[in-house]
Amino acid sequence: MSKDKKILIIIIVNLVIIISEVSFGLISNSFALIADALHNTGDVLAVIVTYIALRLGSKSTTFKQTFGYVRAEMMAAFVNTIFLYGTMLYMIYEAINRFFNPEIISPIYMIIVGIIAVIANGISAYILNSLGVEACGHNHSHEHSTHHAHEHSHNHTHSDQSNNEDANIKSAYLHMLSDALISVAVVIAGIFIYFFKIYYIDSILTVVFSVYILYHSYPLLKKSFLSLMDINIIEVSQEQLESVIKEDENIISYSDLHIYKPSSKHNFISLEIVLKDDLLNLVEIENITSILEKKLNKLNFDHVQIQVASKKNEKSYTNCLM
Repeated sequence: MSKDKKILIIIIVNLVIIISEVSFGLISNSFALIADALHNTGDVLAVIVTYIALRLGSKSTTFKQTFGYVRAEMMAAFVNTIFLYGTMLYMIYEAINRFFNPEIISPIYMIIVGIIAVIANGISAYILNSLGVEACGHNHSHEHSTHHAHEHSHNHTHSDQSNNEDANIKSAYLHMLSDALISVAVVIAGIFIYFFKIYYIDSILTVVFSVYILYHSYPLLKKSFLSLMDINIIEVSQEQLESVIKEDENIISYSDLHIYKPSSKHNFISLEIVLKDDLLNLVEIENITSILEKKLNKLNFDHVQIQVASKKNEKSYTNCLM
């Protein structure tokens, strides 16, 4: 079964859970069930965003969209995580308010519907987590080069990097995981209310699980935001990169360095190098850039752009927008 179909099944299953939780929440006067339904609604919207991003990400590049929808993953991850934060903070607010203003609740519906939600959300989270693992195994290669006034070389290789997770799917997975945990809280709260009449226990557990989800969602929020801002988050030091570039004695300096990570599966780098000898022929220049490309590939850069300049065009800066 394809990723798209699996995610559509998750959406349908969770819509059934939402309708059930709202219905039985109103019948039992259980704020926990209704709150969980509201939270689940937000998560279904997040999974829908994930589905749209996956469909966009599969589209081919065009003349107008030369990068395709490579940023769809990080955009979806950022939107999903922001929405998750808003939902969790709202849950904390309502839980605190409920703690100081407890109401009589019928716990049976909480336990039954909560158990069903735990199972459904747990399966959904498991499926999404497995999809994220599958995404890490993608392998694709593409190379081409062009030549203009300055020598320009381009290499594009998608390598299999086990530490890369699809941030889009990961964000949806976190939503489903949070749903499962909140549903666990609903079940535990229902059990305590049934046996001990402790009505505030659902508020305490809701706050605990919400804080837990917020803590574990922060790295993804940070990663997706920095990626969208084109901030270098690739684990390569400046010293390490410089030593690789200047390892060839023909290269005397470099400038216009840009490093960015548009998705969890891509590491992009572009730079201009200045060669010592202005009289090198095209074959010699291509040999130098080809060797440098391979070295940068070993540093996990899968999209490399190198422009070559002579000493008379050497620039005094390393990073520049121009």
